[in-house]
Amino acid sequence: MGIPDSVIDVRDRYCQERGEHIPSNGEFWWGLDAFLWQTASDSILKVHRYKDRFAKELAAYQRLADRHIVRLQGFRFPQLLDYDPELHILELSFVSPPYILDFVEVYLGDRPASFDLDRIETESRQQFGRDWLEVRRLLEALMHFGIYYDDVHNQNIRLR
Repeated sequence: MGIPDSVIDVRDRYCQERGEHIPSNGEFWWGLDAFLWQTASDSILKVHRYKDRFAKELAAYQRLADRHIVRLQGFRFPQLLDYDPELHILELSFVSPPYILDFVEVYLGDRPASFDLDRIETESRQQFGRDWLEVRRLLEALMHFGIYYDDVHNQNIRLR
């Protein structure tokens, strides 16, 4: 996958400003919304492609951090270590299963009319099998904090 030069430039600027380093043998991932790198200090830099998606994900992580939540229903999620709103970068901690990742596709605040937990269950239950009830409890716990998580699949939510 070709990484746009502009993405490399903002990543490198962030690292230079914070004294961070991306090792040549570090992990790299990408998705529809962002490019991610493992840093030398074992954090993850997530460089977002879109400002609005960055803002939504940052708001979700801040909502959890403001409430000092580090684990929910037994699931870990990355902790917000640092961020740069100008560069659209989040620096996050690593997590191991059970975890939930990627808060780009969330709705925050009041429950939106388009959010349907029964639809999510119909679409996702089979891939989680006997673990679905744990996943559903996690989604309900997030809803308690005004986070409506709609990107439910086994790349974002892992139990093992």
